[in-house]
Amino acid sequence: MYDIEGRLLWSSQKTYETKFPVPGWAEQNPNDWWEALRLCVREAVKMCPHISVKAIAIDATSSTVLAVGSNGEPLTNAILWMDIRASEQAKKINATNHPILSWCGKQVSPEWFLPKLLWIKEHLPEIYRKAYLIVEALDWLNYKLTGKWVASQCNASCKWNYLPGEGWSIDFLEAIGVPELVEKIPSQILPVGSVIGNIKKDVAHDIGCEESVLIVQGGIDAHIATIGLGSFGEREGSLILGSSSVLLVNARLQKTLEGFWGPYKDPIHKGLSLIEGGQTSSGSIIDWFIKKVAKHYSIKAKATKLNPYEWLDDEASKVPPGSEGLIVLDHWQGNRTPYKDPYSRGIIWGLSLNHEASHIGRAIYEGIAFGIRLLFDHLEKAGIGIKNLKVCGGGTRSKLWLQILSDICEKEMWVTQENASLLGGAILAATGASLFPSIVEAFAAMKPNLKVIKPVKDFSEYLANYELYQKLYVATKPLRR
Repeated sequence: MYDIEGRLLWSSQKTYETKFPVPGWAEQNPNDWWEALRLCVREAVKMCPHISVKAIAIDATSSTVLAVGSNGEPLTNAILWMDIRASEQAKKINATNHPILSWCGKQVSPEWFLPKLLWIKEHLPEIYRKAYLIVEALDWLNYKLTGKWVASQCNASCKWNYLPGEGWSIDFLEAIGVPELVEKIPSQILPVGSVIGNIKKDVAHDIGCEESVLIVQGGIDAHIATIGLGSFGEREGSLILGSSSVLLVNARLQKTLEGFWGPYKDPIHKGLSLIEGGQTSSGSIIDWFIKKVAKHYSIKAKATKLNPYEWLDDEASKVPPGSEGLIVLDHWQGNRTPYKDPYSRGIIWGLSLNHEASHIGRAIYEGIAFGIRLLFDHLEKAGIGIKNLKVCGGGTRSKLWLQILSDICEKEMWVTQENASLLGGAILAATGASLFPSIVEAFAAMKPNLKVIKPVKDFSEYLANYELYQKLYVATKPLRR
């Protein structure tokens, strides 16, 4: 919960299970989201008794897809954003070479909405037939709050092949085999910051809010973070370091950019396109390493005041740049950009009996940073230089990772440890409630604290490993079965 000066008054979180029933699949129970949201908001209202809640805006992962019945109840588990089961459907869509694909770098990703919808149609035909609508997590949560089915222009522009101001390309929908799409999704698509409606009475009473509370349209969590970071101008970049990494760059671009997603048309700011790059796995690789490989960090943490991630940083900081020849290819769940290859997989290369867990930990940090450096290099070649870079996300808690990232990318970074996605949502809520005349003015009043991190190591110490990092993907691609 935020006030209109951008102060975080209370935050709460609840965990729920992610299931991985098949390699490359990831699912969650939508009812777990709703229970977590109810409990968290109720707790925030209870802990801030003197605060009058004016508006709520939700951000959520994009392309987390579920089919619902006419009563809004889920017909299946939700297919999570990182799920790549729809790889063949993405290939089918891309094979059309339809002009609409020029707005997403000529290729959709298996992670996106339409491939997953098509997968449901082809593999779960009875569910598809019964489905009143097929929606994203954000749409479903907004429905639970308001009783209204609406979609976000942010999600639709970025992940649904929808063009604001122009609408759907009917011949494209026919070409990919879903001419009935407009009957299967919410008919109303609202820009971020738009008022959806008032909260439902029963929900308001349940969570302790007034019935006058407004529900304001949000968007993709990472994209809404750009609002919380104040990245409003052309060539301004936002890097969100979470389970995945997302690089977002504002541009006045109307042409295909090979290797990237976008340019998305007007997803957040009218007249300003958005270019997206990123990695399907980044922080999730670090979690994997600690939970499944370097379990001794958790054992040490129980005996000390440090958490397992601090132990990783402490030991990895003692390893020299380059990890003594150890290189990690960060493709645990495939590659988003610039290769757009969901079938690629992670590699730890160069192991010797001299290497310890600390070497692998540092090599993971460096490998993710190499993946981000590769995105910057591709943008530079396309003539899109980033004039400033703002960084947020859970990865900012690692001082070592941030410094490695700054050194490898040779960039000055403005960093906040505040949750920019949450703050961006609060800014949208405040604007939707007419507490500020615009998103930009709301940000000026609510902006986060940012600190600068500058490179301290010469990139030449990493150059050899960076070159090998790029060769690893090319060299191992033919080895797949």
